[in-house]
Amino acid sequence: MNISSEPRKELDSHNPELRKILKNIESIKRDITDFRQTKIRTDYNKILKRFDQLEQSILIHSKQLDKMEKALITSTTTKLTEKQRIILKWLIMQYDGSEVYTNIIDKISKDLKIPESTVRWNMRGLREADLIEAGTKDNKGIPVSLTTTGRMMADYSKAMD
Repeated sequence: MNISSEPRKELDSHNPELRKILKNIESIKRDITDFRQTKIRTDYNKILKRFDQLEQSILIHSKQLDKMEKALITSTTTKLTEKQRIILKWLIMQYDGSEVYTNIIDKISKDLKIPESTVRWNMRGLREADLIEAGTKDNKGIPVSLTTTGRMMADYSKAMD
């Protein structure tokens, strides 16, 4: 079990309330440790384990909030074209996650009847906006995948239909 005197550094300034909660948890842990040192051991380990689980849950929640915040920032700062929205929807609904960048361009072009050059240009925009990940000319063979933000935006686009 981990007892420390300051809140976890994983939280950044975007989550002041969670940081405050974690600070309180650390304070309670110190108090429990003081109880332990005075030989009052009733359920000490059980209580401390629960606090550790709570702390881990809050940290996970914080990371999810950070991802959602980044997705929101990306969605508000990235103006997607109609074709980019169509490609994102296609990726979430039709793509099995096994194709590399050049192959997926060909597949999207055929399925959506969009010229390859147009698909390539739009895929580049999605990549630059960090909505998709794929191999590069130096790191080939990595299948195309939606980032967390890309998946959120694709789900949102799909829901708007």
